[in-house]
Amino acid sequence: MSSTSTHATPALVLSKETPVHFVGVAGIGMSGLAKLLVESGYRVSGSDQLETPVTQALVAQGATISVGHQGEHVPNNALVIVSSAIDEQNPEILKARQANLPIFHRSTLLREIFQGSSFAHQTTVGVCGTHGKTTITGMTGTALHGAGLEPTIIAGGILPGMGTNAVLGRPQGIAVAELDESDGTLLNYGPTHSIIANIELDHADHYTNGLQGVIETFRTYTHGLPQGSTVLYNVLCQTTQALCATLPSHVEPVMVAMGDVFTGSERHTRYWLKNFRLTQRGCYQGYVYKNTRMLGELNLNVPGRHNLFNALAALALGDLLEADFDAMADALRDFTGMGRRFEKVGELNGAWLVDDYAHHPTEVTVTLGAAKEAVKQQSGRVIAIFQPHRYSRLKTFWQEFQQAFGDADRLYVTDVYAAGEPGEPGIDGETFCQKSKHPACEYVPRSDWEALRAKLKQEIQPGDIVLSLGAGDVTGLLRGMTA
Repeated sequence: MSSTSTHATPALVLSKETPVHFVGVAGIGMSGLAKLLVESGYRVSGSDQLETPVTQALVAQGATISVGHQGEHVPNNALVIVSSAIDEQNPEILKARQANLPIFHRSTLLREIFQGSSFAHQTTVGVCGTHGKTTITGMTGTALHGAGLEPTIIAGGILPGMGTNAVLGRPQGIAVAELDESDGTLLNYGPTHSIIANIELDHADHYTNGLQGVIETFRTYTHGLPQGSTVLYNVLCQTTQALCATLPSHVEPVMVAMGDVFTGSERHTRYWLKNFRLTQRGCYQGYVYKNTRMLGELNLNVPGRHNLFNALAALALGDLLEADFDAMADALRDFTGMGRRFEKVGELNGAWLVDDYAHHPTEVTVTLGAAKEAVKQQSGRVIAIFQPHRYSRLKTFWQEFQQAFGDADRLYVTDVYAAGEPGEPGIDGETFCQKSKHPACEYVPRSDWEALRAKLKQEIQPGDIVLSLGAGDVTGLLRGMTA
């Protein structure tokens, strides 16, 4: 096996003489890459439909950002960067093709920043899995930063205390990046260290052959990793465990588990938590072990038992890199959560207003479970507002979604956020409510959100947690609400 990854991607060569143009620059997956290039002295331009705080920040740093999509926005000699969300008929794509400009998917640029020669990171950490990627990336970056290692961080959400989803680290140092499996571009990367949190079916629009397609993508990914690389994996996810039981011999497995449940060879390094317990408002603490040796105590300020695993994975990775455990644990004690991941966006009538990106039934179940634990001490209620994301996902997981809201005392379901997909008869928020067995489920059309806000202001009680759930524009529903 070669010492370099076998994953093939088109050649992308960055030059500070050549502008890099982002079509749809305000997106969370694009803006961070643009920011890192600007901060590194590259010429950056871009466009998006609206001016936003993200585009304003890029302009303040020196980028040229245009509002709207027009062919003349593309510099004559630019490298053009797109995401999977950009339509082939976008005027800027058409202009780039007419001018024979190179067009690259954002994953190709991420690969170059993450592990290419342009930034020359010596240690690369790729965080992947169906759920938890953004939080694990944020926690890993935060822990390493707290230990003084100054990593480059590229995440799918806003890092707490940093106000950004991308941080430029020490030259030729460590890079931590969230790697996306949703469109198969996970195969573009070959980091020195990987964290695989879990593997489930999602993105049914891409994985038309179901879970097996997701597993095959991860198998190809792990078999293409470089010589001597390390994979930290969740022992308690059976699919991930089965995958990592067949890792190639040139890849070292590292087991991570909640509790002392392990399988496989005793020779393998194993990190685990002991005596973890609930503390305040749904948060946890526990003791971290490497094999039989206790490394120290972990205390979290973000709710949910699942965040113990997320933090453990971050600490395990840091320990492998010989970072100081106590410094990492201190940094994670102050970690308040990634943007849109159980993000507290306000308080009203003594209740928390929380926004969460959960758009898969497993994510919904885990998030509502964390909320239920958090309200117990205050005898509060969990009020959920769910916006299904994509018709294909709602159709694929219809029954699973019907069962995912058991920890919600009250449930409001709104219209599907299409994300460009055409509608399908019977696959919608209103039908979902009609068929729901939840005792307090109500359909609220997108056009009635203002009325829902007014109703919530009357309904919310001290100790409650109100959550907006989904990957669409429901993120704005609770923000800025006042009595």
